[in-house]
Amino acid sequence: MQDYDEVTAFLGEWGPFQRLIFFLLSASIIPNGFNGMSVVFLAGTPEHRCRVPDTANLSSVWRNHSLPLQLQDGREVPHSCRRYRLATIVNFSALGLEPGRDVDLEQLEQEGCLDGWEFNQDIYLSTIVTEVGM
Repeated sequence: MQDYDEVTAFLGEWGPFQRLIFFLLSASIIPNGFNGMSVVFLAGTPEHRCRVPDTANLSSVWRNHSLPLQLQDGREVPHSCRRYRLATIVNFSALGLEPGRDVDLEQLEQEGCLDGWEFNQDIYLSTIVTEVGM
C-alpha cells in the first residue's frame, strides 16, 4: 500500500489557494444548517379538528357534538380527522332531537373532514400544515 503523501504529491503543497477554498467551502455549511433546522419551526403540526361549516344549519348543542370523541393521553378529546355525517346531524338538529338523549351518538355514521380543518393557534400561528391544509 502506498503512502498517502506520495499519492497526493502531484496536488502540490497546502498553500493560500487551498486554505481559501477550504474556508469558503466550510463557511457554506452554516446556511445549509439553518435551512435544515428551519423545518423544526415551519413544519409543526398543531392540534386540529374537522371544520363544521358555518353555513350548516345546526343548533349549538349539535355543533358541540358534531365530532366523535377519542381517547388521547387518558382524556376524551374531539377526533382530529373524523366527524359525524353532516347531513344526518343537520336533519336531527332540524327535528329538535338532542344528542345523547334522543340520538345515540355511537351509532351515527362518520365521514372524513370534507370541509377542511380548524387548527389550534396557541403554539403556531402559521405552519406549512396550516397553509397547505394537510
